[in-house]
This record gives sequence, structure tokens and C-alpha cells, in this order.
Amino acid sequence: MSAAKKRTRRPKVGLALGSGSGRGWSHIGVLRALQERGINPVVVSGASSGSLVAAAYASGQLDQLEVWARSLTKVDVWRLLDATFTGGGVMRGSRLFRAVGAHIEDRAIEDLEYEFGAVAANLYSGKEIWIRNGSMLDAVRASSGMPGLFTPLYHDERWMIDGGVVNPVPVSLCRAMGAEYVIAVNLNRPASRFENLTDEPQAAETPADDIETEEGEELLGRWSGLLESLVSSVRSDSGPSEPGMMKVMYTTITIMQDQITRSRLAGDPPDLILRPQLSDFSMMDFHRAAESIDIGYKAMERAAADLPDYA
Repeated sequence: MSAAKKRTRRPKVGLALGSGSGRGWSHIGVLRALQERGINPVVVSGASSGSLVAAAYASGQLDQLEVWARSLTKVDVWRLLDATFTGGGVMRGSRLFRAVGAHIEDRAIEDLEYEFGAVAANLYSGKEIWIRNGSMLDAVRASSGMPGLFTPLYHDERWMIDGGVVNPVPVSLCRAMGAEYVIAVNLNRPASRFENLTDEPQAAETPADDIETEEGEELLGRWSGLLESLVSSVRSDSGPSEPGMMKVMYTTITIMQDQITRSRLAGDPPDLILRPQLSDFSMMDFHRAAESIDIGYKAMERAAADLPDYA
């Protein structure tokens, strides 16, 4: 056979989607940019919010997830919060994940169109858990229990917390599932951005009429005091403002994840890594999906020249 007729076998392209709370919608933009180039990853792994986008893609429901994400307003996000002061987190997450389940259908991981795996951490042993079977949405919930924010999930006879605690960008899981060319998406903020990190509540992007309804007033009343005490800085005339509890917790976790990510990627580097510019996005900015998706799309566009011809 002549060299002209020879065809290089396409490797199995894998996508490792990193943790990132409200920044996680940018993964959708990355996938859209890849699909426009005829690249459909056959292996997807995810941690935390990355596991949700990975699951939607692997089950053929990315369109449904994107439509819902783009429709979210700040008031919608407040509506999905279910505060608790008796569990291992500020929120149970039940209402949020019921909403997810109303827009994307739960399926058995074994039956998905593409290979999918979610990363979680065993709360008591600290071991990394790879969830590769059973309920797709249970796997996402187990992978998304950010310490201090969402209560842990009891899954497969273990208490599980956020996969970002042990493997924020799960390249290793992606390769273990058979990926031969791995694209990793790292949503962690670089260390130089921590000092100016702010997660103070922003003005709702919905019209005033939507907020001034009876339900809107109730939501504002329910959450404004809690968010103010958890997120806002304590003002002081004698020195710099003291950061709120949520800001301290989230910044600490972000620093930790940044260091873990650097170590894990150094030991098991992907073939291509993307770092969408999301430094001004805070933990609960789920209502900014349109912006986040666009940023993810542009990050993949900028890196497209680095993709090999066979990818």
C-alpha cells in the first residue's frame, strides 16, 4: 500500500474536566469548539462541576444542560439553595440536584454513549474514588460535595466529598479509561489571583420586577443575612477588612486545589491543557453561564492550533 493511501488511526481522544463550582459551565464551550472541528471525545472524566458536564456529554444530553444553564438567573440560583445548620455543609444540595435531574435524565454509567467516570474522595480515609458504574447523577452528586458548602453524600457505603480535594483535573482517570490523547481543562485560579479574589454577592441580573415579587422578596430575606455573614468582610476602622467565613473557606480550598493540580499534572501531564480565563467568576456564579461558556469556547479556539491533525 502506498504512503498516500495509508491512514493514521485516530487515537481515542479523552477530556478531563476540572472542578470549579460556578466556573464549570465553561466546559460546555470547550466541548462545542471541539465538536465544531469534528472532534468528539470518546472518554470523559470529571471532578465536581466538571463531572456534571462530562455526564451530560457522555449521555448525549449536553444540549439540554446548556439550555438550562443559560436560562439560570441569580434568583433561580437562590431558589435552588437549601440551607442546613445540622449537616456537614451550609447546603444539602438536594434541591439543586433535583433540578439537574429534571433537565437531564439519570442513566446507568455502564449504558452511556461514551466512557464516563467521576472522581470523589472518601471523607474518612482520604482515598481517591473513581465512580465508573451505577447511577450517573449519583456519581455527579458524590463528586460535587465541596467541603463546608455541600453536605457529604453517603454513596456505595462511604461518605464522599468533592473530587477536587484529591484530583481536581482527573487526567489519570481519563487515561485509565482508555484515552490515548488527553485534553485537560483546568479551572483553578493561578496563585497570583488569590489576593484580589472576591466572592461578595453581585447584583441580580434579572429585571427588578422579577425580584420584587413575593417569592423574590422571600428569597432575598432568606439568603441576604446568611450570605452577608458568610461571605462579606467584617469592616474595621482600625485596619484592613477581615474576610468572611465563606471567602476564607473557598479561597483556602482554591489554593489547595491549585497546588494539588500542579502536582498531579506534573506527574501525569495531559497532551493539551486549557486554562479558561475565569478569574473574576466566584463560587456561586452559576447564573453567568453564557459568559462562562463563551470563555471556554474561546480557550479551545486559541489552543486549536496545538491539536494534532489526527485528534
